[in-house]
Amino acid sequence: MSRKSKNAVPVLRYKYEGPQRNIGFTVSPLILNAAKDVLKPEQMLFIYDEDFAYLRPAISRAFPFTDPVTGEELNALDPCWDNPIPKDRWSAVLAELDQAGGADPELRRFVQQFTVWVRHQLKQADGIEITGNL
Repeated sequence: MSRKSKNAVPVLRYKYEGPQRNIGFTVSPLILNAAKDVLKPEQMLFIYDEDFAYLRPAISRAFPFTDPVTGEELNALDPCWDNPIPKDRWSAVLAELDQAGGADPELRRFVQQFTVWVRHQLKQADGIEITGNL
């Protein structure tokens, strides 16, 4: 994971080598009873779309569920909007990701960094929100 300053969102990379500020997903703790601006950039992760592709199949299996904020039924990961995935949907996602990576040690390390981050956030959050910028 690369970290620049306390004012920057850390970037979790696997293979992406392109320009910064590209297409991807911001991952942050979902805290239902707090304003979004309460989160600090260092509490979030940014994952480029090309790297997120390795996480997407497991995360996509968390759907469908009811949005804990709006009550709307969310049927699939929306790459253009907020995806507030509740805490109870993450156990299956994390179990699947724990098995991911195969023989590629770099991919296993990337996935492990993500799952460790998620588990840490879920200790005090109501879920994890994934916001795409496509």
